[in-house]
Amino acid sequence: MKEAAKAAISSPFSPQNLVPTLWMVAIAVLGGIANFYQKVKMGKARAFNVMELVGEVLVSAFVGLVTYWLCKGYGVNEWITAAAVGVTGHMGSRAIFLAEQWIESRVK
Repeated sequence: MKEAAKAAISSPFSPQNLVPTLWMVAIAVLGGIANFYQKVKMGKARAFNVMELVGEVLVSAFVGLVTYWLCKGYGVNEWITAAAVGVTGHMGSRAIFLAEQWIESRVK
């Protein structure tokens, strides 16, 4: 198989990767909803603050998607990948902050 065809098959945007990617985004979103629920229980967020919930879900979906792609790129086991996606989805913006710190420490 030619290199271009191999690259197209392994692309995160190829059609055969759509269903697993959507599953991972759903797991990350569940992590974000769990984080929002935890914030409500602790009194840090109001239960009917829809904008905060939407923001939490969007950030969680983004972080989970990036985590999925990183795990997939490094060949991590699917079960560990799903767990990592859920945890980083729950972490949300904290995961982005930790990634920024890690990258900055490697650049310096």
